[in-house]
This record gives sequence, C-alpha cells and structure tokens, in this order.
Amino acid sequence: MSTDLDHTLFPGFTTHHIPISSGTTIFALTSPKTTPPKPPLLLIHGFPQTHIQWHRLAPLLLLHFTLILVDLRGYGSSSLAPASENGSGYTKRLMAQDCIAAIDALGYTDQKINVVGHDRGGRVAYRLTLDFPERVQKLVVVDIIPTASMFRSFGDAGMAVKAYHWTFLAQPAPFPERMIAGSDSGKGFLEHSLAAWTGVKTLDAFDAAVLDGYRRAYCDEERIHSTCEDYRAGAFYDRVYDEEDLEKGNKITVPVLAVWGAKGTPAGGRKSPLDVWREYAVDVRGKGLDCGHFIPEEDPQGLAGAILEFLV
Repeated sequence: MSTDLDHTLFPGFTTHHIPISSGTTIFALTSPKTTPPKPPLLLIHGFPQTHIQWHRLAPLLLLHFTLILVDLRGYGSSSLAPASENGSGYTKRLMAQDCIAAIDALGYTDQKINVVGHDRGGRVAYRLTLDFPERVQKLVVVDIIPTASMFRSFGDAGMAVKAYHWTFLAQPAPFPERMIAGSDSGKGFLEHSLAAWTGVKTLDAFDAAVLDGYRRAYCDEERIHSTCEDYRAGAFYDRVYDEEDLEKGNKITVPVLAVWGAKGTPAGGRKSPLDVWREYAVDVRGKGLDCGHFIPEEDPQGLAGAILEFLV
C-alpha cells in the first residue's frame, strides 16, 4: 500500500517496518512524540481491512495517547508468513507475538500498554492479553466474542448463515481463494463483505480513498490466500487455544471493555456478548452502539467515547 494515503490520513505519524524473529516484517505507524510522553495505545485492525480503518478514530484519541497502529502479518504492508498447514502460520498466538515484538522494537519494553482490537485484531488482542498478561493494562475488544464461543454459536442456524465466511474461508486451499478471486481479483467479495456487515448494508460508511486502499491491500492472490489462512488458523488452532484456556480455568485478569454494533450480526447468537466474555475474563463491562460491524468507521465518536471513559 502506498504511504501517500497514510500521510493524508495520519499526518505527522512515523512509518516503521519492523523485522520479527520469524522472518516476518510488521508494518506500524506511530503518532508524534510528545513531552511528557503519553501512554501507548495499540490499535489492531480486522478483516478485510488494514491499519487505515482507524483514520476516523485516531484524531479522537491523540490527546490522551501515543498511538501505535499495526498491520497484522499477511495484511496491508506487513509481510506474508511462510507457507504453513491449516493456517498454522497465522494463529492469533503468533500474531500476538508479532505485536509484542513490534512494541518492544518501538521502545515500550518497560511499561504496560492498553490494547484495542477490532474483528480479527480483537482476537489477536485478547490472545495477547491471555499469553502476556504482564504487558497489558486494559483491553478493548470491538464487535467480537472469543473464537471458541463463536464456533459454538453456529448451532443457531441464523448465526451460522450470517457468519458463513468463517467456514467458507477456512475450507482447504485453494478452493475459497479461487472462488473469491474469480474474474475481478476479489473486488466483488471484498465490497460485498464490507457493505453487508454495516448497519445500512451499503459502502456509504467508507471514504472513497480508504475503500480504494482496502481494494489495493486485499485484491491480490497472495493476500487473499493469507486472509484465508487467518480463518483456517481460527478453525484449527485459535479455537483450540481458547478451549484449553477454558478447561484450565485461565481467564483474562485485566479489565476488559467489549463494544459491539447493535445493527450487526449479534455476537454470541442468543447470548449477550457480556455473558460470553464473562466466561473468559474476570472484569468485563461493555455496551452496544447503534451501527453495524465496522464501528471505527460507522460510529467513531461513540467508540472513542467508550474507549476514553474506560481507559482515561
């Protein structure tokens, strides 16, 4: 992706390409440094997006935080993972390790950070918090429930139909990749997914330049494959990690805020998202906002208000 868009959307931010021990390079943007320094806040994007999804939220948080925006491995300007089986190179555990390596490289080895994650980024964020509890101050998860509970909710036919992409993208390669790429390199699938998951079922929530940025980041055979691998990892690895934590009684011990879109697919099916999160965390609060799934772009003011009330 061109950094020209970053310069426009995130003026004054610094670009980083951070090498990770696994051979992966993670792309990050950091907000301007201040004196005294503001506490770090890590923002992790979801599917089928990149770090640019935060362009409306970032200005609302800059007064209080030093912002760190990353692209997950396989997304945006971060590199692809080595070839793997059933998404083993795209587990949320590995992605969480990428995030820890990135914030260490940026100089935050000696302090806890706050973390906000949306969609797939929310799954990375809570896995990071479970695996590295000593590194996290507070956690905000945006429009998700944990992966194991998401798969359990598919017993509800309505939920299974609405979240069809979970099982479709996790099918063995190269079936979903070829179906998505079709004759338009994935543009149709991308735009259908973005529109269908908003509250109004259109692309109106997305700025034209940002939407074009999503197209350029996603409509590529290797990127389509890497995002399918992300969902395969969910089915074959991330779900298992969650189940193991539940069986052992491991819970998130830091305070958690869950925010969801009331007009989107109801996370948890017939259960309240808060009821689901209380199975995984000891201190949870949350609220629904009057929008669909893409809350950072559909209701940035509402999301910023909830985040600031929780973190500041």
